[in-house]
Amino acid sequence: MSQPQVIQSQVELQESLAEVWGFFQTAENLTTLTPKSQKVRIEKGGDVPLHSGLEVGISVSPFPGIRTGWLTVIEEVHPPTGSAAKGWFRDTQRKGPFAMWNHIHRFSATEAGGTLVEDHLEYRVPMGQLGHWVAGWWVRKQIEGLFSHRTQALIAHFGAA
Repeated sequence: MSQPQVIQSQVELQESLAEVWGFFQTAENLTTLTPKSQKVRIEKGGDVPLHSGLEVGISVSPFPGIRTGWLTVIEEVHPPTGSAAKGWFRDTQRKGPFAMWNHIHRFSATEAGGTLVEDHLEYRVPMGQLGHWVAGWWVRKQIEGLFSHRTQALIAHFGAA
């Protein structure tokens, strides 16, 4: 089995932690963070507030005529409550195109009153080392492109700090 691939991303936004956290509380907003070319659809759980155990079904169309379904589970949710200046949640893939998907979303208030959004993703492509050799570079490029688009979409929505 191949080692998990790791991708990290961060962006500092102008808007408050409460506003940014609120935006991430339903999966419906995933559609605004995904390139239109992926034709993402929220099939299940998109309008339900984020909580541990929530199953979110999505589908994407990375190529014309091909639609891939995903079922992700929100494993943990730690909201920024009280005086906490940070919060986070973690989702994993239950069914879908990856052999493993573990995504941690972190949110921290900044001294300037904005929010630092950080992502830590660990994933494996299917078919072990063979899958990694054949498609690993392409998959990584696609995920990095998604994170780049997401960063730009967040800046457009909340403003850069």
